[in-house]
Amino acid sequence: MIKFNPKSKETRHLLAEIVSWVSFPPLVATVFFIFLIFWYANDLSEGLRWIITIAPFLVFIPLVFFALGLKLGWISDIDLSKREERPAFLVVFISSLLVATILLYVLDVNQKFFVYALSGLVVTVATALITLFWKISYHTTVTTSVVTALAILGGLHFAWLFLFIIPVGWSRVALKKHTPWQVVGGAVVAFLLTYMVFSLFGYGV
Repeated sequence: MIKFNPKSKETRHLLAEIVSWVSFPPLVATVFFIFLIFWYANDLSEGLRWIITIAPFLVFIPLVFFALGLKLGWISDIDLSKREERPAFLVVFISSLLVATILLYVLDVNQKFFVYALSGLVVTVATALITLFWKISYHTTVTTSVVTALAILGGLHFAWLFLFIIPVGWSRVALKKHTPWQVVGGAVVAFLLTYMVFSLFGYGV
């Protein structure tokens, strides 16, 4: 049994594991996406219609591919720790995200919601290209993208949420999944691209 001692290696590892799981990129992105759906939908039925329309592309297709990859050995672990395993999954995820973004446009959702989806697509494509050569952190990428979007959409009083990026980055380094620069790189790329896409549509802070 692990005793809670902040200075012990076992406790730090456990805390890092918890933070890493809570900030698991697909979980964070999906929860925030659903939150935005019901934030911008006119009523419950419209929100459910949006979810039913895009869920197969945003959730089910990437999830099924990921599960098959784990089962058949294409993917070694849930973190996609080996950089060479990432491209195949990213191609599937980017294709699905592109379809979901197009569907949101066709559904004529609130423009701010569409811009968030578009920014997510841009960030994912950019980091997918980077990960071909350098194992950038998707935990800090997704967390930073979500927090940046929230600060733009909800106002600067949400800016304090940027502090959450610190423990997320620490957890990835503590677990030896990334170097400090890979963690910082994910955060910087996500912030700049998310802000840029929103600014192009006139929503910069």
